Amino acid sequence: MHLQTVLSILSTATLLLAFPLSSDSLSAHDRSSLALKARGSNSTFSYCPSKPANEFHQRSIFTEFVNTLYGEKNVTKAFETYIAVDLIEHDPFDAQGRAANEAKLSAIIPYASFEVLRHSFDADVGFIHVKVDELPEPIALADIYRMEGTCIVEHWDVTQARPANATNPIAMF
Repeated sequence: MHLQTVLSILSTATLLLAFPLSSDSLSAHDRSSLALKARGSNSTFSYCPSKPANEFHQRSIFTEFVNTLYGEKNVTKAFETYIAVDLIEHDPFDAQGRAANEAKLSAIIPYASFEVLRHSFDADVGFIHVKVDELPEPIALADIYRMEGTCIVEHWDVTQARPANATNPIAMF
């Protein structure tokens, strides 16, 4: 069994234990979608529009998002499942909203060579530190996401190239 499959199963099991399908806080549609997801169905499921979620639930959702976007490189699934339609984007070169950012990243992520070095989640904010293999040298990328309930609603990114006159041999990574 592939690591991504195991992580997905564990993540779903964690969600189901933390938020049982009989929970009054979930609609019948949400309970049905979670049940399909737990059985490995390919049926469409989305955390957006947002539903109430505690930090533990948000952390689990964020980890699933990281695995889908950066591990599986499945931009469409990641955006349709985890990203708000009206995503607030802080990159000065990107448009606002899910559709524009999904289109941009669909042309990049599946073909890019990168390694997620670390990711974390605290309160309602998650970050990913990525080493992107660029020529002549790799660059550092930090993606920062803010969640409201079960949905990612805001994104920032920061990139850093190693300067030619750098004196720190382990800078950035």
